[in-house]
Amino acid sequence: MDSGDSKIVTAQNDKLTVVGNTDPRLHDSRKVWIADDETTIVGVYGEGTTLEVTANWGMPFEGFTPGQHFQMIGGGIQAKEGLTMVKTWNTYQIWQYNEPHRFNLELKLYALRDPDLEVMEPLRVLERMIAPDIGSFHGAPGRIAKSLQVKIGTNVLYQPLILNSISVPFDKETDSQGRYVRCTVNLTLSTNTMVSKEMLKRGFGIQSNYYSNASS
Repeated sequence: MDSGDSKIVTAQNDKLTVVGNTDPRLHDSRKVWIADDETTIVGVYGEGTTLEVTANWGMPFEGFTPGQHFQMIGGGIQAKEGLTMVKTWNTYQIWQYNEPHRFNLELKLYALRDPDLEVMEPLRVLERMIAPDIGSFHGAPGRIAKSLQVKIGTNVLYQPLILNSISVPFDKETDSQGRYVRCTVNLTLSTNTMVSKEMLKRGFGIQSNYYSNASS
């Protein structure tokens, strides 16, 4: 791997634990890395892996017409005569905001030698990644779940991301001890904020340049 990659890619050092895929036949371009500051999960990203970008536009003038104060009368005229006071400018759209980038990640895990390391432990780590660190009632304030870094293939690095949901099926192949030997996990992640042009120009989603202030 490139030496310029972030800590998510150099997770094979002494500070971070690496779990998941160990298949030497698998090229890095088919792998995905998911990491916090303690553990990196390595898996294969599936065909259902997508990025969603949504811009929200509204029509603030849709209900504004000269006859709006006489809505019932106008409604009666429309029903009887088939006339309307609505004009094209009533449907003029105004940009409101972009939603944070949303990622639907299909994470494929399979075991070649050790189901615990390659499948079961990544599933346990994902649950820890999404869980907050809080007490039951008394004591010091808790902490929310940590932001994550996600690297897809050899070219795309996203950070920081929020892990929104995990979907793990129970009806998968197991060994004699009941451990999964193959499992496809569906994850939903999102950015902390909307992604601006400035962030894209600085390299968001490109492996080499972008580092958010929120993750430094």
